Amino acid sequence: MYRIDKEGVVQTDGTEGNELSLDSALKEIKPPTSQQNNMVLKQVNLYGKQVVDKMIKDNIPPTPANYAIYFEKLLEDKPVNQQQNISNILDTEKVEDFDYVMKIENNIYTGFGHIKTMMDSISQIYSKINTLRNITKTKREELAKGSNKLALVSYDEDLQAISELMTKQQKTLKEQYTNISEVIKSFNSESIFDKKFDVYNKKYLFKTIDSEKSNVDNFGYESMLLALKVKKSSLENVRLTRDKELISKTVGKMILKRSRRSDIIAHLDDGVFIIVLKHTTKEQAQKTIWSIDHMIGFSNYIVDSENIDIELDYALSKITPRKSREQIIAEALEGLSH
Repeated sequence: MYRIDKEGVVQTDGTEGNELSLDSALKEIKPPTSQQNNMVLKQVNLYGKQVVDKMIKDNIPPTPANYAIYFEKLLEDKPVNQQQNISNILDTEKVEDFDYVMKIENNIYTGFGHIKTMMDSISQIYSKINTLRNITKTKREELAKGSNKLALVSYDEDLQAISELMTKQQKTLKEQYTNISEVIKSFNSESIFDKKFDVYNKKYLFKTIDSEKSNVDNFGYESMLLALKVKKSSLENVRLTRDKELISKTVGKMILKRSRRSDIIAHLDDGVFIIVLKHTTKEQAQKTIWSIDHMIGFSNYIVDSENIDIELDYALSKITPRKSREQIIAEALEGLSH
């Protein structure tokens, strides 16, 4: 169950009263026997050969990237038991590159935010000091007309020394602020994740589509682009924009969890997600739609104690070198209800 509370926190609720401690949970786990391991190993060895044979038959070069795609793609047609055995092996060697890089980018964004706030505060301090300096100058001119000129000369020398030091510090501060701004600008231009929805961003999506167009042209296989978004009718009773965005973000995370490793999930604009389905026919893409719809349909969403029934709009377009990236995306977006 996915719950969005008043503080904007997305929670996954389990069944109350059925929580297990870590120790008790570990006790329930029984390691596989040697015989089971040997059986699974034989399954994997045979399956690996089948994957290579299929790639050769389809005239697809057995590069590591293509092999990984075919490995997952062909697994969908295997018996459930075999799927589970091989998936367990994949899970043990899975490196969470996506989550790791996304976490780093988010941390960097947060760090940049703190630095900018700090620099803005320092800038304000120096602005006030400059104001104080001007006031002091005015008062000094007024005192110069009085009788205590010796004290004024001493004060003036001290003030001048401090003023020169502050001027140097201001110059250094300005240079560092400029350098930090350039680093932030460069990082923003190279970032590949959408920090609001925790999926790939539009720029990385464009790069992926262009690359896939080239691969389709060179090797002759099919790839599809799937566009989807939460239906407006599902959000009619959700008042706050923040809650609507959280629902879309939760949907994006769910899609990410059920996707193949080769699938690229990105946020385009206004809650529209795009999935690049490599080595995928239209019929296979329709199966993906069914799978996502099935998963969404069996999930509960609660906003401010009210249950929300979520339905998605879907649309497909074929990735082809004959069309521009913009045309491919536009074709998918036209299939979504407005």
